[in-house]
Amino acid sequence: MSDSTAIHHGTLESFFFEEIERAQQRSGRSLSSEVEAYVVGLLARFARRTHAAGRRSEPLALDYLRARGQQGAARATALRGVGDRALYISGVAPRSLHRSPVGVRYVQGIGEAAYREVADRGQWGGALAVLGELAETFEGVCEVMAEIVDLEARSRPPDLLALYERWRRDADPRDRRRLLAAGVLLDAAGSDEIQ
Repeated sequence: MSDSTAIHHGTLESFFFEEIERAQQRSGRSLSSEVEAYVVGLLARFARRTHAAGRRSEPLALDYLRARGQQGAARATALRGVGDRALYISGVAPRSLHRSPVGVRYVQGIGEAAYREVADRGQWGGALAVLGELAETFEGVCEVMAEIVDLEARSRPPDLLALYERWRRDADPRDRRRLLAAGVLLDAAGSDEIQ
């Protein structure tokens, strides 16, 4: 973000709020105001703490298992942290998993499970009810977040073959939309035939 953008918006939160509105329009997805506010806060937190989801972090599955072993509020906080990290990786940095033995769907599954576990407990009150909604709409929220950071789609024409190969590997809905918009007929059943 340039200095002039920071001055115009004043805060990261106001910047991300404006961007999430645009991203919802571009993706055709609509988030509830609670989820919107949660995602804006999450993006601002991760923008301030760039190391939080980085390569030096513990594997997400180990964090999830460790969180499940805790009790009470510590468990809820740890599970929420795992869900937040999974949401960030899946929505903002899914390509960071390319050289990893796990894929985006795996990370999304961990995030959904972590959020659902906190929300299902119910003892934390309405403040964490948004986590249940995040668990249910995880993939759609990731799509909206991806639209915020996806400069590739707006900056240059796509390399269709590379885009197709990435879509086959990652099943990223953004890549699917770009391929369809370019007139590529996709066979989700698994054929490698491009028409």
